[in-house]
Amino acid sequence: TFRNRSCFIAQKSNITKSQYGQLSTPFINLGMPKMGSSSLHKFFRCGKVQSSHYLCKGNGFDESRTCRQCIVNAIERGDPPLASCGDYDAFMQIDDGSNLPQISHLKEIHEEKPNATFVLTFRPIEDWYRSLSNWPPKKMYASMRDRMQKANIPGFPSGRGKNTDEFAEWFCGHVDNVRNFVAQNPSHTLVEVDITDPTVGDYMAEAFGIKSSCWGHANANPVLKEKLREDEQNERDDIDLVDAEKVDEGESQK
Repeated sequence: TFRNRSCFIAQKSNITKSQYGQLSTPFINLGMPKMGSSSLHKFFRCGKVQSSHYLCKGNGFDESRTCRQCIVNAIERGDPPLASCGDYDAFMQIDDGSNLPQISHLKEIHEEKPNATFVLTFRPIEDWYRSLSNWPPKKMYASMRDRMQKANIPGFPSGRGKNTDEFAEWFCGHVDNVRNFVAQNPSHTLVEVDITDPTVGDYMAEAFGIKSSCWGHANANPVLKEKLREDEQNERDDIDLVDAEKVDEGESQK
């Protein structure tokens, strides 16, 4: 079973206590879509960190555009991908759900920000697959799972993703690639976060020097935990639905 493989388990040993509260910016989420990016964004915003999520306001344009589009356009111009996309200390969603710069342009991100702190999120694979399959809730849109199947993402060619196992293997490969990349470029710090861990708020507080309450229900009553998780997911879905509609609107205008 993939539940017992190391690539599905967040490792807290990547950072030492001496690094707590001293991690270098920018903080960049390299996690997959529908794996807690909204919670990360709200955590950093609560901690007074200038954070972007899905949309970036960068140099040379007035209106927000997707961070993915901004990053790709900057690289095509030969400009630094992050500095071109706004004065942020945290980038919590740089993909648009089907195009993932955290996979395709990690090298360029490293070259610009060799000391950046990377964040990698984890959740139970079955839950992730179910979330991708049922997002967005408005059935007039293609599900994120279907979009990703058609997108021809590096390591995940078109047609892959027919079941949980195929998504699980892709996720595992991404985790291994990120871990290997950081091992080869130790100027980065990798913070791995299990968003379903009941102690995640305390862990994030220690690592980033931000109060644990910014994560939300960090010390929730175990009896209420499932209900609280549902409430938090509904809140994230309300935010993400706006993002999904903007993506579809943009696609329809192509």
